[in-house]
Amino acid sequence: MERRDVQYQKKSYALFWAWLVLLVAVMIFYIYGGRGYFPLIGAGKNLGIVVLVFLDLLFVIILATQSVYWISGVTYEEAAAAGVSARRRFALWHLLIFLAATILFLIYCFGMKGILAPDQTRDALVAGGAVCAAVVASSRVRL
Repeated sequence: MERRDVQYQKKSYALFWAWLVLLVAVMIFYIYGGRGYFPLIGAGKNLGIVVLVFLDLLFVIILATQSVYWISGVTYEEAAAAGVSARRRFALWHLLIFLAATILFLIYCFGMKGILAPDQTRDALVAGGAVCAAVVASSRVRL
């Protein structure tokens, strides 16, 4: 039987908001002149990679802090009632699913480079599809 936490961390979204502000700052930087700092593989691919990597980073933060209540469908009370290993397992599954989506999108970006003609709209749709598929797959994971 797993030992329940005596005291779970205080409810806080400060780190989540810092992550969100950093994501928006990177996106604004990219859109308004930072394209030279990114590899020239296309705007749709670049933005898709940035979003997926930032989502991976978010789940690393969630895993490290056990702030699983940041994930939709989990309340702070449910997170507090779950044990440490349940929270870690839940966060790890989410991280692995989103890492798989990132890897698949990177394969699309670099593996299909010579096969498919450049198309920013298709690239953005594939990136969005990868995110949506990861969200649907991770929604099946239960705390």
